[in-house]
Amino acid sequence: MMILIAFLAMLIPGLTWWAWLGKRKQNPILSLAQIIGISLAIIILIAEFVFFLGVSFSLASILIILLIFTVLAVLGFLKKGVNIHRKQALKLGIGLLLFLVIVGWRLFQARELLLPSWVDSQHHYLIIKAIIEQRGLPKTLEPYLASPFYYHYGFHAIAALFTVISGLEIGQAMLLLGQVLNGAICLSIYALGKAVWKDWRPALGSALLVGFVLRMPAYYLSWGRYTLITGLIFLPLAMATALQMVEGLNKKRNTIILALLTAGILLSHYFAAVLLAFFLILLAIVYLIPRLKQIKKASKAFMSLPLGAVFGLVLAAPWLTRVIQYSQASASIGVNLPESIESVRNFSGNFTYILKLLGPTSNHVLAAISLVGIAFALVHRKASPLILWTLAIGFLTLPWGLTVGPFRTDHFAIVLFLPVSLFAGWLFWQGGVWLDHLLKTHWLRIVLPLVVIMGWAAWAFPVNSDIINPLTVLVTEDDMQALDWIQENTPEDARFFINTVFWQYDLYRGVDGGGWILPYTGRWALVPTTFYGYSDNPDVIRQFQSWGKQASEINTCSDSFWSLVEETDLSWVYIRQGMGKFQPEGLLACSDLELAYQNDSVHIYHIIFP
Repeated sequence: MMILIAFLAMLIPGLTWWAWLGKRKQNPILSLAQIIGISLAIIILIAEFVFFLGVSFSLASILIILLIFTVLAVLGFLKKGVNIHRKQALKLGIGLLLFLVIVGWRLFQARELLLPSWVDSQHHYLIIKAIIEQRGLPKTLEPYLASPFYYHYGFHAIAALFTVISGLEIGQAMLLLGQVLNGAICLSIYALGKAVWKDWRPALGSALLVGFVLRMPAYYLSWGRYTLITGLIFLPLAMATALQMVEGLNKKRNTIILALLTAGILLSHYFAAVLLAFFLILLAIVYLIPRLKQIKKASKAFMSLPLGAVFGLVLAAPWLTRVIQYSQASASIGVNLPESIESVRNFSGNFTYILKLLGPTSNHVLAAISLVGIAFALVHRKASPLILWTLAIGFLTLPWGLTVGPFRTDHFAIVLFLPVSLFAGWLFWQGGVWLDHLLKTHWLRIVLPLVVIMGWAAWAFPVNSDIINPLTVLVTEDDMQALDWIQENTPEDARFFINTVFWQYDLYRGVDGGGWILPYTGRWALVPTTFYGYSDNPDVIRQFQSWGKQASEINTCSDSFWSLVEETDLSWVYIRQGMGKFQPEGLLACSDLELAYQNDSVHIYHIIFP
């Protein structure tokens, strides 16, 4: 029951907006998508406002805020009315049912996970934990990490609220909420498809392709890309709103919507924000160039769009200023060209990796179909900005050519599902329309896309039903039991040696449940998640890099091990059989290590000092 209440609470800000400003005659599925996006954006902005106000949340204050939104929503409905006729109610019911089916499918895909997958999930967990403990966005991650907090926090603020209200453990809340948000991307895709094609049928086809056929974004579960998932809820909604604005539809209302969505995306994921910037620039080019002879009039008519985007930037500016203050990353535009035979070999490997990300075969064929859809859509004037945006994203996916730092080519590859679904869904529907005209029928434009998509879903089912990459699962049942034991049986100042391996950017990560010791139990571990790379102190980063590298090379109680123990004041050792170089077999002659806990695969040793 509390889980359902938590989800309803997260929708209240969006319902309040819809009560006062929502279009009653609008497609109800579009309204649902906007309610979700705007509600999430408002939650994120409230977190920012409270942070800079210098106050903290409490359960009572959260309830008061929700009560205020509820009262405002009721007043709005009383004043404006609901005015949903039977046909709209039927559409809303069907839309909700399909959304619940997609969410059920997403939850089925996550059925075997005990904690969120892979490396990023560890610091996402830690940030959510810090937000809950400090009752708002933290200034630093102390006592866990001596580092200022300036990360894009959108998902974490939403997850912290959901965790507090639902009463779930943070890891379970992340898994549940993350899969629901992943499903919500389908609603956003529907909204964008409706804005581009002006018809609900190709939009529905695109949403179903994302929900049941395409590997992405379902595969984000394997990587723990919860921040990108949140950004990709906002992105299609913002793109759809921008398209409506250049058509002159509800400019004042849409300016507010675009501002909220832009702020949400800027505070949720910077890469998604860059994708939105690309689209808005291309949209401006497509709109203004044909009107150069009347540029003043055209610019005036177009002005509401940049106004909404700039207003969104202003809303997010306080936090973005903090990011600029602490971040060491920088944006760049360059050209990557082959310089040697070795670079040609690297191209082959990178291209193979990109193809793998765009796979499996069912997805490769669908991508080819979407290219055909792009070719036919060239005559569809409304699709021009989307076509240009798709070509730009595709070009940036290539291992050679233009680069936009600090983002890699694979970052662009994993969002190509968005245009693939839109153009393939449109082509399936358009094929039905052409057959209707040819055969003089009126049902193929609906039946054909559904049959094709169902067939494609069946083709992709074997891969999509086991979407999790086993290599990204760092926690087993044995790890969970060991982590619980650590939490219950070790002092809070316990310090753990864990097996490590090279990650990226000269960082090192844990190889098993040891990597979860800090976020899950609060105890210090040799590599305290890879988030130490966000420290504003280069010496701290280099220190952890050095410790991680040393630990990755140790396989027994050598002088190197004891030197590391002394340097880092370690008191415990965490080992899972078969993971990492440091294994129980190498500890047989270690008289100063006492086995304190053991299950089928995990061994925890207490370091005994003479």
